[in-house]
Amino acid sequence: MNKEKNNSNYISVIAIILILFIIGYLIYMLYKNNNTLNSNEIKNNIASLNENINLNNNNNENVTAQKEIKYEEVEVATYTSTLYDNEENRIYNIQKACSILNGTTIKAGEEFSFNNTIGPMGEENGFKKATGFDDDGTLIQISGGGMCQISSTLYNVALLANLEITERHAHSRRVNYVPADKDATILYPSLDLKFINNTSTDLKIYAETDDYSVTIKMTKIEQST
Repeated sequence: MNKEKNNSNYISVIAIILILFIIGYLIYMLYKNNNTLNSNEIKNNIASLNENINLNNNNNENVTAQKEIKYEEVEVATYTSTLYDNEENRIYNIQKACSILNGTTIKAGEEFSFNNTIGPMGEENGFKKATGFDDDGTLIQISGGGMCQISSTLYNVALLANLEITERHAHSRRVNYVPADKDATILYPSLDLKFINNTSTDLKIYAETDDYSVTIKMTKIEQST
C-alpha cells in the first residue's frame, strides 16, 4: 500500500515537472517571437527613417538647384532725347516722371500704358505747371508740362525694340527733341501711349535725366546659362 502511494507521488512530481517545463518552453518561445517581431519593427523603422532622410536630401538638392537659377538683363534698345528747354518746372516734371517710370517691368504679352504707369499728372499729384501745346499748337501753361518728351523718348525705344504699338498720338505741332513723326503726345486720361510686349521674355524700363537729356533704356530678362 505504501509502495503504491509512493509511486503515485512520484508520478505526480514528474507530471508537475513536465507541466512546468512545457510552460517554461512556451514562455521562452513567446519571448523569442516577440523579440524577433521587435527586431523586425526596429529594422523597418530604421529603413523608413533612412528613406525619409534620403527624400529630404533630394528635396534640399532640388531647392539648392532652384536657388542657383540666375537671371540676367540684356539691353534691347535705348534712346536719348535732348532737353532744349531748361524751364525749371518742366525739368522738375520730367525728373518726377522718370523716377516713377524707372524700373517698370512689362511682362511677356502684357500691354504697357504710359498714363496708367505715371498716373494723373495734375498739381494735386505733385506735378507743376510748365509749357506745353494746346490742340492748335499754341504754347500754354499746363499741369505736367514736359511729359511728352518722356513719352516720345519711350516711343522711340519701343520702335527700336519692334514692339507692337497699340496707341500713339502726334503733337499738334512739330517738336524738336525727336525726329518728325517719331513723337508721342499724352494727355491724361484721353491721349495715351500704349504698346504690347510681344516678346517671349519680360522687359524692364530704365529712365534717367540730367540737365541736358532724357535717356530711356529697355532690357529683356533672361535666364543666364
